[in-house]
Amino acid sequence: MPEHTPLNVAVIGAGPAGLSAAYHLRDRARITIFEREHRPGGHANTVEVEENGRTIGLDTAFIVCNRRYYPQLTAFFDELGVETVAHPGGFTFFDLDSGLEFGTEELEWDESAIEERYAADHPTFPTVWREARRFHQESRRDFVRGRANMSLGAYLDQGGYSQEFRHSFLIMLCSAVWSVPAELIWEMPAATVIAFFVGHDEGGLGGQRVDWRTVGGGSISYVRKALAATGPDLRVSAPAVAVRQEQDHVAVTTASGTERFDYAVLATHADEALALLHKPTDAQRAAVEGVRYSSSRVVLHTDPSLMPTDRDSWMSWNYGKRQVDGETRCFVTYDLNQLQDFTAERDYFVTLDPPGPVDAASVLAEFDYTHPVIDMALRERQSVIYDANEGTRVKLCGSYFHSKQLGPDQIGSHEAAFAAGAEAAAQLLRELG
Repeated sequence: MPEHTPLNVAVIGAGPAGLSAAYHLRDRARITIFEREHRPGGHANTVEVEENGRTIGLDTAFIVCNRRYYPQLTAFFDELGVETVAHPGGFTFFDLDSGLEFGTEELEWDESAIEERYAADHPTFPTVWREARRFHQESRRDFVRGRANMSLGAYLDQGGYSQEFRHSFLIMLCSAVWSVPAELIWEMPAATVIAFFVGHDEGGLGGQRVDWRTVGGGSISYVRKALAATGPDLRVSAPAVAVRQEQDHVAVTTASGTERFDYAVLATHADEALALLHKPTDAQRAAVEGVRYSSSRVVLHTDPSLMPTDRDSWMSWNYGKRQVDGETRCFVTYDLNQLQDFTAERDYFVTLDPPGPVDAASVLAEFDYTHPVIDMALRERQSVIYDANEGTRVKLCGSYFHSKQLGPDQIGSHEAAFAAGAEAAAQLLRELG
């Protein structure tokens, strides 16, 4: 096809991967984006509220990024002129049953101060504190030496870490970072978990030695600018139901009928791609088959009952525990006023997998978000996953791909999705010559 002839490209999915692919193809193609939801953005989902004539953008999924570990996404923000706001960091752990609370400040104390403050009322906490210190020291060495290529559960068993440390510290940090249910944390590759802390700091998302940032006005700001720069035919509430790759075109079927395109980019979850794609190639099937997903419930609200009881302990990230029907339920509540660094008349919170009912009058919105389960099998397939896009009319991308720039442990994030979309577009353009 002559270079001056615009291609017709379908992009299935308007999340970060699809928006990235569309943006990077904009100069060579007419883009049609099919999105099953009523809005574009995927996990860039902002709820806008009005206070005294002012619009406040409240993010409910993707919220923070930093230049070192979100290099392509932040460069994209720079290119589009997207404002970012410094995030103050900081976290608190709190147990709604025992009353135990500790956080960023306490983890910097020395052992004698921890014993003096906690040993009487919370005798297990000094052990948690010591094991947290040990974990962050030993795991870095093991990661560098290649001794963490096993599941996180196996790694902790091998190191003799206590259940108190697992359930009062590590599980909560991890469930917030990867937005997965607590019981699936143990299946994650230890190397992936450790790499996150090595690259950031012991505070994870609440770390204060990383220049974490949020999107000014909420992540919807970047979505709007991306669409304006790309100029696609955006069709929301228009789910694709089948994608067929033929020798000279791709047929995309929706409820409105079937359309022909020169190429297509499937920027969906892996299981959705497998269901949509008619006769996938062996490499495509190897990329998507068997990838598991988990769903998390997210509630945007103004109810402080799922925050630490002491307001002075409120931080951007608040990791909670509560016993429900004899089982420990872990959850995280984001204090958006601090996290997104805005002032408002009301306190706005996002709680991931709340352990009980949230005051109905305080609920502003509820969402179910789906994330890939990052297990050993998913990490292992990263060595061949990009083979799926070689020589095909349908390119795959999504957060189940890793960022080539950052390596196989960068899976499941907004950066991974954005990078995968950019690489799918780049592969298509390379093949066009």
